[in-house]
Amino acid sequence: MITLKNLEDRLWSAAVILQNVFSPSDCINCFFRILLIKRLSDLSEEQVYKSDKRFFIPAISQWNYLQQITVNLGNVFNEAGMSLETYNINLKELQGIFISYDFQNISSRISLREQDKVLSELILHLSYIKLQNSYFAETDLLGRVCESLIEKFGDNLGIEYVGFHTPQKVAQLLVRLLELEPGMSICDPFCGLGGMLIECIKQIKYLGSQQNDLLLYGQDIDQNTFSLAKINLLLHDIFYFDIRLGDTIDEPQLVENDKLMLFDRVISNPPFRVSNWGYELAKRDVYGRFRYGIPPRGSSEFAFIQHILATLKNTGKAGVLVPLGVLFRGGAESEIRTRIIGSDLIEAVIGLAPNLLYRIGMPMAILIFNRDKQENRRNKVLFIDASNEYQKSRNQNYLREEDITHIITAYQAFEDEEGYAKVVAVEELAANKYILNINRYVLTPKDEKDKIDIEAEIIKLRELEAQRTEAEMSMNKYLRELGIELSD
Repeated sequence: MITLKNLEDRLWSAAVILQNVFSPSDCINCFFRILLIKRLSDLSEEQVYKSDKRFFIPAISQWNYLQQITVNLGNVFNEAGMSLETYNINLKELQGIFISYDFQNISSRISLREQDKVLSELILHLSYIKLQNSYFAETDLLGRVCESLIEKFGDNLGIEYVGFHTPQKVAQLLVRLLELEPGMSICDPFCGLGGMLIECIKQIKYLGSQQNDLLLYGQDIDQNTFSLAKINLLLHDIFYFDIRLGDTIDEPQLVENDKLMLFDRVISNPPFRVSNWGYELAKRDVYGRFRYGIPPRGSSEFAFIQHILATLKNTGKAGVLVPLGVLFRGGAESEIRTRIIGSDLIEAVIGLAPNLLYRIGMPMAILIFNRDKQENRRNKVLFIDASNEYQKSRNQNYLREEDITHIITAYQAFEDEEGYAKVVAVEELAANKYILNINRYVLTPKDEKDKIDIEAEIIKLRELEAQRTEAEMSMNKYLRELGIELSD
């Protein structure tokens, strides 16, 4: 039987074969696609899905055929991947993974002969690993190894794709805060590598339901990230989902009858401070998403938040990871924040420790939105300061199980806890100009001096942001005068 550690070591040693030759981006894109071909081929031999949704594996895509080829392997894998999609054309979960990728031109840095040598070595290495469930010592073994591999790619290669992957414990916290139930529809409109959706399935299975008791939806703007998200779910043995490709603001794909699809739960870790988020389109948005106001050109968070709110059912909840600036920035963002609070949509603001996300050192916050608050929670917001509860590590901090449990317990109790949680009425928020900075509300008596210092630092930060914006506008003006075209 193959154990977690054994499979992790063997698959990572296979990935290193590509790492030694290809760029980080080429490595992750090539490796996970080939790993999926191997997995599907092995599953077809095992025939574990006799009565379930089942992929048809044409002969050209079967691993025992690929093992026999030693030359022109790029084209061979192209044909294998495209055949998988063609023969399973009715399975949307598989579409777009291979047809958009060219194994023949993985890298311009090496010759095709050298590429054949590397791919041959990879095939040989993977041929010694049985990716059939009957060989695994635990369920979802391959999926758990994939999570570890994604982290390793980030730690060892500095791969940019980890920026689109939320660490497991952070995703787990968001999922548990949303209190999933069987039959719900779940969406991540900025899904990255699909980690949030995977944690939703884990949670519903933990509660004793089947994975197809949740309806999973997602969208991502990047072709490779979109494909890798699908691969990630499939390697977790999740075969029921609908992930689409496109810009969520400019080209929302989850649409029915010219209206946005609505969901029971929306969970997301959107990208931060995107400058070209679709400002011009927002002024004429046909879906009416920007009813609370149009954010500034260079600040995307409230554009993404308003899309999320527009896709919630009347009984829906959303959990969104945001930078702390969302809680207190002025100008147009202050007006939007004021209107959202005035509509009584924010249920909780949860401050997290710094350096919990891959290669993002700043502290973050979770916003919980609820369109159907309980009576005792209406016109109130719960603030939780969990910024001091984490496991410190050399390169990255981590949430411990006790940290997650403390946050969940405080959220469910929805009551004051000295130095940790505070229930604040909307009237008090209004008196504070609708600023949601957590340290304004969650304070012990000994922290009174710190409160003054924090507010002063916020003012300084706003001044620095204004100076930065002015400098950026001035620089852009000169660049345009030099004939350099700039995107909005």
